[in-house]
Amino acid sequence: MPSTFFGIEIGSRALAASQLALDVVGQNTSNINTPGYSRQVVNLDATDPYTLPDQQPPKIGELGTGVQVTSVTRVRDAFLDNRVQLALSDQGSLNTLKDVTGRVEQAYNEPGTTGIGQLTTDLLNSFSDLSANPESKAIRSTVRNRAQSLVAAFHSLNAAMNQINPELVAKIDAKVKTVNDIASQIAKLNQQIGLSLANGDHPNDLQDKRGALINQLSGFIDIHVINTTNTQNGQPTGKVQITVGGFALVQNDDANTLPSTLATGNGLYGLVTPNNDTIPLQGGEIFGLIKATTLLNGYQADLNALASNLVAAVNAIHKTGYGLNGLTNNQFFADPPPGTSVDAGSIVVSTAVQNSLDAIAAAATVATTPGNYAPGNGDNARALAGLTYQPLAALGNFSLNDYYNSKVALVGADSQSYIAQSDNQSRVVSMLQNQQSSVSGVNLDEELTKMMSYQRTYQAAARIINTMDAVLNTIINGLGATASGG
Repeated sequence: MPSTFFGIEIGSRALAASQLALDVVGQNTSNINTPGYSRQVVNLDATDPYTLPDQQPPKIGELGTGVQVTSVTRVRDAFLDNRVQLALSDQGSLNTLKDVTGRVEQAYNEPGTTGIGQLTTDLLNSFSDLSANPESKAIRSTVRNRAQSLVAAFHSLNAAMNQINPELVAKIDAKVKTVNDIASQIAKLNQQIGLSLANGDHPNDLQDKRGALINQLSGFIDIHVINTTNTQNGQPTGKVQITVGGFALVQNDDANTLPSTLATGNGLYGLVTPNNDTIPLQGGEIFGLIKATTLLNGYQADLNALASNLVAAVNAIHKTGYGLNGLTNNQFFADPPPGTSVDAGSIVVSTAVQNSLDAIAAAATVATTPGNYAPGNGDNARALAGLTYQPLAALGNFSLNDYYNSKVALVGADSQSYIAQSDNQSRVVSMLQNQQSSVSGVNLDEELTKMMSYQRTYQAAARIINTMDAVLNTIINGLGATASGG
């Protein structure tokens, strides 16, 4: 039979295990509000049993030797963690696209009295008014003023878009630097976690810190996380590898630098390495910013197409008419410099019209006597007013106003779409994070229940030790005293 000290050892192990379990409960409750903290649990296991030697029938068998703490681990659901990372990547890109398209929509200022659509209508309507009274200086002044207001609106919208694009590029560069900094931190944590596991420890807090960094990283860029194993024994190393579109961002203890050169075209959004390899992106703020630059370029191209076709259509008709000064072949809007084309930033009223109201060609030549015209003739101004509804082949057979309205509607549709998608994705992220919290978060009621259980276990173990101590006291002191007294 084992000695009486055998029972004290069992009680001592129970005390140690219960005390450590209570310490873990204290750690959990104190970190209930710590972002990224994972609930920790104590894993208990029975110690190796003791086989009694030279047993005679009936054999008792093996005796238990108590309990031990095998590990203190963090509670995580790897599948749920991966879903959260993917959701954060989508949320990052959608939030970015929502913000950028919202800014563009605000810059268009539609519907409104100062938007390009209304100002174009006002200009063409003023040509209609001029056709009824082509010699009126007041109406001619209105035509010029409305043309200048329209030009100013083009310049303002173009400047607003030009301001957004450099901001997007600067943000991409800044966020790429942040990604590289986070990757370096993760690589260092990989090294620390690997060393800790190799020494038989459980670096729960380090793993939590790394997990928080990975979640932060997934908001910037879509990532794929792989837990590595030792090729010799197949055991987990505790380290992770992180790839971005096939690019190894983190490899064990090393972090590679993510480039910041943009790659767009054929529906592909990504970054280009110094070796001219493209890293395709599908989510995250960086992806959203790159896609936003493409959308913005498209919006600007549509605006430039409207400006250039407005100039071409108005000038084509205006050049055929006559001003009150008797001159013809005058531009209403200035021609661009040779080798260039008119865009929203360069459209301007011609110098002739700016200097003289008489240069506005409201009259058309009299058909029966070519080259002659009457000052009261307003046929050319009437033709200019007809551009309100005239389809233009260069604009896909849209009129000027219809083309503009379709492009404004496109911007508005994009903005509303990304608002809706972003809001929906925010709800998805919130739902997943709540699920993650239910698995890995700290519940005070649960911890209180555990604390009471471990406390009672500790008290019971102490009672066992006290009882064994009393038995030993009887054997050592009591039995000896009785023998000597007899």
